[in-house]
Amino acid sequence: MRKKQYFKKTAAIIVAGAVAASTVACGNETGNQNSTEQSKAPATTAPTNTTEQSENSEPVKVTALSTWAVSDIRPVKDQTLVGQWLEEQLNMDLELVTIPSEGVTTKVNALAASGDLPTVLFKTGDTSDIGKVNELGEKGVFLNVMDYLDKVPNYAKYLEDDFIRRELSNTEGNVYAFAKVYTDENIMYTTPIIRQDLLEGSEYSNQSIQTIDDLTEVLVYLTEKMGTPAWIQRNGFNAFMEKSGLLWNLDHNTFYDYEQDTFTHPILEERTKAYIEWLRDLRSRGVIHPDWAIMTDETWEGLLASDKGFFTIDRMSIIGDNNFSQEFDWQPVDYPEINGKAYLQPNQAKTMPSTAWVINAKAGQSEIDKALAFMNFLYDEKNHEVLTLGFEGKTYTKEDANTMAGIRWLIQIYGENADDPNAEFIYQHGIQSFTRLQTPIDMKSFPGTYPKIMYEQIDHIKQKQSGFRPAAPTVSFTDEIRTRLTTQETSLNTFFDEQVIKFIEGERNMDEWDVFVSEMKEKGVEEVVGYYNTAYADYKAR
Repeated sequence: MRKKQYFKKTAAIIVAGAVAASTVACGNETGNQNSTEQSKAPATTAPTNTTEQSENSEPVKVTALSTWAVSDIRPVKDQTLVGQWLEEQLNMDLELVTIPSEGVTTKVNALAASGDLPTVLFKTGDTSDIGKVNELGEKGVFLNVMDYLDKVPNYAKYLEDDFIRRELSNTEGNVYAFAKVYTDENIMYTTPIIRQDLLEGSEYSNQSIQTIDDLTEVLVYLTEKMGTPAWIQRNGFNAFMEKSGLLWNLDHNTFYDYEQDTFTHPILEERTKAYIEWLRDLRSRGVIHPDWAIMTDETWEGLLASDKGFFTIDRMSIIGDNNFSQEFDWQPVDYPEINGKAYLQPNQAKTMPSTAWVINAKAGQSEIDKALAFMNFLYDEKNHEVLTLGFEGKTYTKEDANTMAGIRWLIQIYGENADDPNAEFIYQHGIQSFTRLQTPIDMKSFPGTYPKIMYEQIDHIKQKQSGFRPAAPTVSFTDEIRTRLTTQETSLNTFFDEQVIKFIEGERNMDEWDVFVSEMKEKGVEEVVGYYNTAYADYKAR
């Protein structure tokens, strides 16, 4: 395999293949007993759908591109039980080649141009974007999975789902990405949550909020009671409008309206004026934090932790976070009715993750064959328990369980770092995952990320409403249209955002709304929406 010395220098410090939280070894002495312990592995560890191989054949080397962060302090791959297990099951020598996590897109492009691209890439760019993956795939950089479906039947079965296939394929129907697939529908990441403990003794509760007027009353009550704005959101204007817009089935730029099954822009929807008037009213009454359009993640979390924010629309895991006082009783709020109607809530399992692994199309055929066997292995649910948890008594124990699944991680997961007082911190921040399936095992093993109340709320919503909001489709554009949108849509969105802030802050009178609509049309909003709906028609035709 062609490799730069640059990679050789860094590969030794990284775990083989970005193992899951549970995949790290429990000590040097455990690592030395690896082959013995693996012979005792349960039936679920047997490889499935791998290439036939002779016991005496040499392992095929597969290099895999990954990135590292400053906080990463990880053992080399042969000190990880699951890393060794993978290599043994697949007769593979997996070697990580690493680059810093900044400027990934530039580095990947340079490696592709020089012919030094590793066999597999766990990271393809600075952002997770299937569209960018497809662009490189169309240029012959990444392997077209559709040409090798017989080699990856465990992945191919997921591509039979129309939504998954459409999300991953380009305009020609080719798929280059091995994306993570949800196999459990019980994931509700984003929801309105409120401090129920601050409502005790009042006429209000999270369950009493049935309409948008009810929500307004409760937020005003909390603001007046606590003397500080009740509603805070993180990550500035875009995130605030995205999250609050969910209640109204709106966004701050071109979006997919599931009710109309079409793309539209908020300026073209009549309810947008009422939505902005609602935010304007809450802002004028001090309910929305004055820094709503610029609030950072750090500021937001600090306010929540210091008892200075009591309502937010964000991740359900706040309820299980240990960095918030256990006296804070965060509870979910159903989407309120607006004009007698409540819009459907989004469900994480109804979306397609944009992270993707790819195979180098120009690697040697033996490497490509082994990489395909590797991918097929990772998508087999029979292997998922070991990929996620590792080995009982070695990487986890069911004694003194502290999660729904009865899994308790051992601090000795880091082998030579077992006695390091920072081992737990390293464990939380310095690992990635081999798993390509998001199954109930993942969720039950991480109660902070997927608290029990999430399951209860999902059951409640299923009973109360018909289900969850359909996922927004990810459409693709031709190079010509993409170039137009780069300038036209960016300019349009900037103008829209600037004017919306003025309306919410009271710097522009609501009587000027119709003028604003005309201004947006003059700037080509209908043309931009037309591009999206043309692309959506192609998407549905795939």
